[in-house]
Amino acid sequence: MMQTMRQNMKAILWILILAFIGTIVFSWGMGGFQGSGPKQGIVASINGVEITFERLQDLIQQKLVYEQNQSETDLTEYRTKQIRTEVWDELVRDIIIEQEVQRLGIKISDKEIAHLIQTNPPDFIRQNEYFQTDGFFDETKYQEFLRNPRAASDLMMIEESYRKSLPQQKFLNQILALASVTDQEVWQKYTDDNLKGKASYVLFDKGNAAVDSAVVTDKQIEDYYFQHRDEYFIAEKRQIIYTMFPEQPSSEDSAAAQELADEIVARIDEGDDFAELAKEFSEDVTSEKGGDLGFFARGQMVPEFEEAAFSTKVGEVKGPVMSQFGYHIIKVTDKRKGKKGDEIAASHILLKIKLSPDTRDKIGSSATGFAEETRENDFASAAEIYGVEVDTSSFFDQNDIIPGVGRLPAAVDFIFARLVGETSMIYSIRDALLVFRIFDVQKAHTQELAEVRNLIFSNLYKEAKLQQTYEQCGDLRKRIDSLEDFASIAEAESLEVKETELEFKFDDYVRGVGRDLTFTSSALRLDVGELSQPVKGQKGYYLIQLTEKTEVDSSEFLEKREELRSQLLTSKQNQYYSEWLRVAQENADIEDFRYLYYRDY
Repeated sequence: MMQTMRQNMKAILWILILAFIGTIVFSWGMGGFQGSGPKQGIVASINGVEITFERLQDLIQQKLVYEQNQSETDLTEYRTKQIRTEVWDELVRDIIIEQEVQRLGIKISDKEIAHLIQTNPPDFIRQNEYFQTDGFFDETKYQEFLRNPRAASDLMMIEESYRKSLPQQKFLNQILALASVTDQEVWQKYTDDNLKGKASYVLFDKGNAAVDSAVVTDKQIEDYYFQHRDEYFIAEKRQIIYTMFPEQPSSEDSAAAQELADEIVARIDEGDDFAELAKEFSEDVTSEKGGDLGFFARGQMVPEFEEAAFSTKVGEVKGPVMSQFGYHIIKVTDKRKGKKGDEIAASHILLKIKLSPDTRDKIGSSATGFAEETRENDFASAAEIYGVEVDTSSFFDQNDIIPGVGRLPAAVDFIFARLVGETSMIYSIRDALLVFRIFDVQKAHTQELAEVRNLIFSNLYKEAKLQQTYEQCGDLRKRIDSLEDFASIAEAESLEVKETELEFKFDDYVRGVGRDLTFTSSALRLDVGELSQPVKGQKGYYLIQLTEKTEVDSSEFLEKREELRSQLLTSKQNQYYSEWLRVAQENADIEDFRYLYYRDY
């Protein structure tokens, strides 16, 4: 067991170091491009600290191996991509925190480490079966381990984990110590979660306001433009021309699948058991059941399968039959009359037509050849030589998806880091290989008034309509002195006083109102019978009267107070940390050259 632990310790240690910070309060394709960044082999620089491609790839591989060992199935391409992103984010975070630790001179003493090893073993030790009895950590076993001279190398690994993580923990504790929760905040949280009520209200709908468009003048539009000019800044945009090489099975792949299907049919004819062959060869979910599909009527299967199945006698085998799913070998086992007509029971063996390694290599070679050809010839001419179509994207900025292509951060980084006319490496996307050329650039600029005049007019006109509803709502409120006045005056003005049908809380959806926190919070902070001042909601302005209120249970509050305090404190600590990290990353000098090494991330 100790030998197994030592073999896995490196991967476990790496996971511990990356996750240690997160456990304080919260749960926190290689492209083969033969290019280079400012320095060969450097994938990024964080405040001057260079990250080599080898280091990043090693960390990614370690986490991939660790996760694969924890999973019963192969990691999906999507999860692999997620891991690459997670490792990058964790590495950037750790470097920034480590730099802050060094700046502040935070250190950990040998005495502190020794005490922690003795009294507080890390989670990867507590969770190791070697140190458990009946599924729980056994302190006696751990102390025996500490006294074992042969455990020296393992203890050095534990010491290393603490030496790397504890200074960061000390620094984060300084940030987290800034968070505090008052009694009033705890009470407010409890009331927000539990206070309920009903209300009557009148809505002055901004959509129904009748405002002359002439109310918005040219001067107002011009003034608004110059006061909000920064809102009309357009970041640099770029455009590409591109082509895709679909990664689809070839005719040879189809022929190979049919050949295998013919061989299986021959084995069935020779007497081999259909169900056993289905278990061995079928790529359908029914394979474990020997291919059994049960009874089915017409219209339940794809036409090719249905026609073959219903024309086959009980006990006979037909196939291979080709459909959109691949090649089917069908055995009819029974027939009967059902409510919807004839029904049959059948089993089948499905052989999918899959992309073979040879076909994939040929497609890759074509894409590579095309990319090389574009470096010697015009992109369109190269496309003509290779018999592929060229498409042109619309302009997009660095935060957009690539129109016509999709979300591909590595490609976007390449596009905005390189020059017009450069041809890309080969990228994989949606079962195809993508090659593109940077075609054009729209420089960053601020839109002229003429370009945004209509938009500004629309915004100002909406504000004018909202202002009218506010004035109408305010005028009605001034004339109301009592509950009776509210109903009678509203009726006289042909205004409908509506009732909330059900009790609502602060964050509830209210029928007729929607999910409007301003409405619910304003209503619940009234006393029963009290009428609000004009309340600006999502649909316009409201006058609200609270008609019922279910007060909170103070005895229950006392029971839950400390639990709520803990939740609020954790939430605040998360916010403090997240905000610190956001600002630190914004202020950091991060040079990201991953686009030179990866097709996707």
